Amino acid sequence: MNPRKMRNKQIYYATMQNASKQLSCALSKDLRKKYGKRSARIIEGDTASIVRGEFAGVDGKVTKISIADRGVNIEGVKKEKLKGEKFDVYVHTTNIVISGL
Repeated sequence: MNPRKMRNKQIYYATMQNASKQLSCALSKDLRKKYGKRSARIIEGDTASIVRGEFAGVDGKVTKISIADRGVNIEGVKKEKLKGEKFDVYVHTTNIVISGL
């Protein structure tokens, strides 16, 4: 098995404890200077901005974190179903920058 497949298998089959550690996000430049770190574990209530993907440019508070889906829900990030209902969309942590703790 090649190394890429092995790594992806480890990520997919990771325990919830290890999957939780994968939910760290990059810090903004201000927070990097303040705390001396490049990334931190994101928690509910943090202020974050999406920098990549379909919802790039959206800022808001973190409302939900899904360890199983390895995603974060931010206020104002919703999609609409054909019936008109709106539902929350989880954004991957690599597409997010934490702007306030």
